[in-house]
Amino acid sequence: DRIDFAFRVGDVTGQDLVLRRVSHIRRTLVASPDYLVRHTAPRTPEDLLSHRCLLHDAQLEWVFVSGDDRMSIRPMPAALSDAMGYLLHAAMAGSGLTLLPAYVCQPAIASGRLIELLPGWEAPQYSMALVFQTHKNLSQPQAAFRSYAQGFDFSQLAGVVTA
Repeated sequence: DRIDFAFRVGDVTGQDLVLRRVSHIRRTLVASPDYLVRHTAPRTPEDLLSHRCLLHDAQLEWVFVSGDDRMSIRPMPAALSDAMGYLLHAAMAGSGLTLLPAYVCQPAIASGRLIELLPGWEAPQYSMALVFQTHKNLSQPQAAFRSYAQGFDFSQLAGVVTA
């Protein structure tokens, strides 16, 4: 597709792709203060089954871990979208709770527009990778970008942990 590089999260497949893992991304379950005034805050992942859950269409199952305990749930979506921005704004508007990459919701948490939920439980992190087609015929600018991206400190972004 005439694309030199891409950043991808989650599992990446393709026989002709080279992957360089650059970070891990933390995910956070959040809801607005307004939503929490109208609904009791969940205390366990099972409690989410009785809440309005706003789901990303690539993440229909939510997994949470607490110590040695691991729980998977498939909440009934009150809304389903492939747009993180939509899920973020719907949650801030009080439409439900959602599981987002921490870097997406961290500014809203810092300003008090969203509240982190399920203390003691965490969603497993997922990987971010730099993806490109081959090492062959790499131009000088491409080589410079790849070197920069692989050396970039992604921990500067909220919720991102350098691999």
